[in-house]
Amino acid sequence: MTENLQDLLNRIQKEGVSKAEAAAAEIILLAKEQAAQIVLDAEIQAKDIVAKAEIKTKAFEENSIRVLEQAGRDLLISIGKRIEILLEDIVQDSVGKSLSPEILTEMMVKLATAYAEKGFSDSRIEMLVSAEDQKTIIKLFMKKYRKMFKEGVEIHADDTITSGFKISFKSDHVFHDFTHKTLADALCYFLRPHLAEIVHRVAQGIIGST
Repeated sequence: MTENLQDLLNRIQKEGVSKAEAAAAEIILLAKEQAAQIVLDAEIQAKDIVAKAEIKTKAFEENSIRVLEQAGRDLLISIGKRIEILLEDIVQDSVGKSLSPEILTEMMVKLATAYAEKGFSDSRIEMLVSAEDQKTIIKLFMKKYRKMFKEGVEIHADDTITSGFKISFKSDHVFHDFTHKTLADALCYFLRPHLAEIVHRVAQGIIGST
């Protein structure tokens, strides 16, 4: 009886241990499966995060490049405009200093002479100059080109002219403007393409060195 009881206890113990081991093994297996799934999910999530980060990084990089390119273009435009303003100031100043009464007189005589040589000597020539230059120019004309006054050359003051002159051939309705502003504008118009080329060349040099 005692032995039977002991056997029963041993069997119960053995079965309990076996069941416990089986349960433990099942728990461990389930835990491993869950851990593997967690790792797999984490890897998928990590890949998705990395992919999204790469897309955002690429988009940010492309946007940054566009912003920098636009900023570069704006800077070049701004520099070009500043240089153009500086050029206009230099040209205006240079033209103003160059248009002395002596130079103006020579220009006016050459135009009148060339016009007469074309067979338009019967036309009355009217020249408009600034009030400041009028007396000096008339004096120079009277001294060197007195004959032209007799042939119909008239020199008048025009308050709208600060430097340079305007000339008209009345009977032929021909009019020329050689005022300070008109000459400077013409020079700037001629120089602007060259200025743009210089700015572009400098910009290309800066880009090429980076």
